[in-house]
Amino acid sequence: MKKFYFLNKNKQWKGPYILPQILYFCLDGTIVPTAYLWHNKLATDIGKHPSTSIYARKKAQDFAMLPVWIFGYNIRIIAQNMKRKWKKRLSKKDDWEIFAATPIENAAITENAVKIYLLPSITAIHDFGAPGNYFVKLIYIDLENQNTVTLSEYPIQLIPDENPGIRFAISMAHPPAVGGVEHKESYGLHRQLVLMSGSENIAVAENSVFDFSTRFPFQPQILNGRFRQANTISPNNYKNCYNRLILKVTDDKIIGPLNIIAHTGMHLYDHDKFNVHSSLMGLSFKTGGSYSEVVIGGIHYNFYDVEGDIIIIDGADKEDLSAFAQKAEIIRIALAIMSGKFYGGICNYISSDDNNFNQVDGIWYEMEKQSVLSSRRTIDLQFFRTTFKEADEDYAEKYKAINAPISTATFSALCEALWTDESLMHAANLIISGMGNSDPLQQGALYSVALETLTTTLGQVKSKELKPISEKEISQAFVAELKAVLASYSQKISEEALIILGKNIDGVNRPTNRDKLVKTFELYGIELTEEDKETIDKRNDYLHGRNPLDLKHTFELTQISLRLHTLIVALLLKYVGYEGHIINLDIHIYLSDEEKMLELTVESQATYTRLLGEIQQAVESKDEEKFNIARTELGEYLENNKLAELVRII
Repeated sequence: MKKFYFLNKNKQWKGPYILPQILYFCLDGTIVPTAYLWHNKLATDIGKHPSTSIYARKKAQDFAMLPVWIFGYNIRIIAQNMKRKWKKRLSKKDDWEIFAATPIENAAITENAVKIYLLPSITAIHDFGAPGNYFVKLIYIDLENQNTVTLSEYPIQLIPDENPGIRFAISMAHPPAVGGVEHKESYGLHRQLVLMSGSENIAVAENSVFDFSTRFPFQPQILNGRFRQANTISPNNYKNCYNRLILKVTDDKIIGPLNIIAHTGMHLYDHDKFNVHSSLMGLSFKTGGSYSEVVIGGIHYNFYDVEGDIIIIDGADKEDLSAFAQKAEIIRIALAIMSGKFYGGICNYISSDDNNFNQVDGIWYEMEKQSVLSSRRTIDLQFFRTTFKEADEDYAEKYKAINAPISTATFSALCEALWTDESLMHAANLIISGMGNSDPLQQGALYSVALETLTTTLGQVKSKELKPISEKEISQAFVAELKAVLASYSQKISEEALIILGKNIDGVNRPTNRDKLVKTFELYGIELTEEDKETIDKRNDYLHGRNPLDLKHTFELTQISLRLHTLIVALLLKYVGYEGHIINLDIHIYLSDEEKMLELTVESQATYTRLLGEIQQAVESKDEEKFNIARTELGEYLENNKLAELVRII
């Protein structure tokens, strides 16, 4: 493996580093284009450190693996030079401004794009959330009228604000005589409601009211609260229609579908703002937007994002909204498994009889489970490409075939598995719950349950291969012989003991729980390291209420949970046919924790120095045995260095 060093501004050699770290230093400006860079593979017989090497150094900008744009120092200069170039090309004074303001259109891309209507959906959502005055009929028990059930109509106002849920205020000029005046159930607000006006009617599902409050006795009495769900009354009743989900995301580092999944085709939207994309040069390009097709249960969906903060899922086939909503959640869960981010919260569903959504027939507002935004991204093609370069000698053999986004077929297979298997869906939800939990001990417990669930479910698919004796005839003969031996002791052992031992013999060909977990990975083609197996063994501590480590070791506890997360995602993706890379999250965390990175660097340097010293002493004393031992240990150390395991291939 290449070990890099660079000469800093104080004329000191810094290293050793691996390539991803060098790329990071280039991006943040620590390494400038003219800085000297050296690595131990520049030539044969080169030595172990630049200070002891006779070979010349190279400037960072002279390495083919480091393009000019990788240097933070260069990005601004490139943009400025491009701008000057375009300005010089244009003769009139105002030509540049006019040119830069006009998007450059690529007809080869846009002429075959599918026309998509988003404006009708977005304006309908805005109008639905506008303030409005309605009437609502409440059913409650009137205590003044012999506890009779009473139906009364009251004015209700919808009041938009920035908080989740639709805020309402019901005005009661003459407060009803009800018991438990501070409870929403006393006024019938837990029931299904219908809000009526001259222009539209809105339905509210039962148990949708939350954040309820009122002041009693006051006249008029005002019932304040929020609706978790509400929808317009639709002519198709949200049955057998085309459906769309529009989800506004609050994430400044959004990971959309096209950051992970291969695109299927191009969209051209009815709003040019969604079609035009700016560049560092100050120019803009009209290219539309890409989408990925997902298939679940034979129904097709288009998955994409616009403006960098709006996630959209379109149903390309007709189905009931209830089924669409479930599958839309599964699509978002599948993306979250790989991206580390589940996008939820306020979901706006649109129903239409038109497959292009030019006409809106119904709007369904619902508060679903909240977004979970973590840094636990296990699939990152850009990071993969910075780790494994085309110039690497083993690139063509090992990495070229998997240097691509997740295929739509593989992503659809993952969604299909979650849709058809309740246990896999449960494991996926546990992964997301673990991502959203800040306590590493609770994370480990959630991941341990997910691991047990996943291996049990997938192990059943290959239950025959999991048995120590896979041949049925041999297994039956083996059990029969054991039972015969047990029968010979029937006069010497109690009946209770015979029953217990008989049950043990019946299960003698079952693997232990630990072996079942480990072998399930192997059966699906995932080779486990010793560290993987040690992490799997720790799941019992979580499951039985024990702490695998002292709570003060927060970083180490987090590493255990991150390794469990990585293994679970790897197994789940391998089950649906994925072949590619997985980021080892427990190693990747070093890149974001400066203190731990320094600690690891110091430890590595100390070990490296010690082993070099032992080799030097062995050479001086001509002790061949000690020399070979130290050299082997050094080779193993360099091969197994933690940062060398950033990415695993499955």
